[in-house]
Amino acid sequence: MRIFKAMLGVLFGVSAALGATPAQAEVLTFHAALDGKYGAEPTGSAATGEALIMVDTKRRTVSVDMTVDGIAPDALWDKLVAAPIGPVHLHKYATAAGGDSVLVVPLPYGTAYKAENKGMRVTMKDYGYAAGAALLKSTLTFDEFVAAMQGGLIVLNIHTNAFNPGEISGRVGGGARPAKPGAAHQH
Repeated sequence: MRIFKAMLGVLFGVSAALGATPAQAEVLTFHAALDGKYGAEPTGSAATGEALIMVDTKRRTVSVDMTVDGIAPDALWDKLVAAPIGPVHLHKYATAAGGDSVLVVPLPYGTAYKAENKGMRVTMKDYGYAAGAALLKSTLTFDEFVAAMQGGLIVLNIHTNAFNPGEISGRVGGGARPAKPGAAHQH
C-alpha cells in the first residue's frame, strides 16, 4: 500500500509539474454567428453563417470551419477573391477606448472555399498566424491576437460584390455582442 501511495504521489507531482509548463500546447476554441445585422455597416442581409475557430497557442496556427447560407462563392467580392487576403478574414476593430482597426487573419480564396446547396463552406486548417499577419501587414502580435480573441474584440467578416465592406459578420467568442464594433475599415 505504501508503494502504491508513493507511486500516486510521484504521478501527481509529475502531472502538476507538466501542467505548470508555460510551453504546453493549448488549443483555444471560439465561435462566431454571422448575420447582416452586425458590423461596422449593417446590411440587413438575410444570409447567415456559423464559424468554429481554433487557435493553437503552441504552433501559433489558426483553423476555421465555417458554413454560410445565402452567399455562394461566386457572390464574393471579386477584388478580394483575386487578392492574397481573400474575401473572408478576421478583423480587430477599434474600441471605444481607442486603437486602430486592423486586419489580422486572412482566409485566402482557393480550395478552402466550397459551394454548397444553400451557400458555401470555408475550411482552413493550421494557417500560420505569422504568415497571415505578414500578408496583411498586421500590427498585432500573436499574443495580442489571442488576447483580442479572448476579449471579444475580433470580428469575422464576409465581403461580397453586393456589400464590399462586408455583407455579414459576427463577433468571435461568447457573450453579448457590442453595440457597434467601431470604425469601418478600408481594403
